[in-house]
Amino acid sequence: MDKFQCQFEDLDVQSSYVESAIGSTTATATPQDEVDLLMQRIADEAGLEMNATLATAEAPTKVGPTEVQEDRLGDRLRALRL
Repeated sequence: MDKFQCQFEDLDVQSSYVESAIGSTTATATPQDEVDLLMQRIADEAGLEMNATLATAEAPTKVGPTEVQEDRLGDRLRALRL
């Protein structure tokens, strides 16, 4: 059991090292300006308008049920209670 635990810990250290190495190489291998150009081209093809900064984007507001839907739900609730 001790041997298994030691091997498991070694494997954990090795996998975290590999993940770190792959993550850092992938992040530095892709130039930011090429990523921006690709995103702009895809947005143009899809007919979308893309802002330079995503930080200013607002989250969509949640739309609640309409009065008709609320009335129907109220009717169903009353029918269930009977």
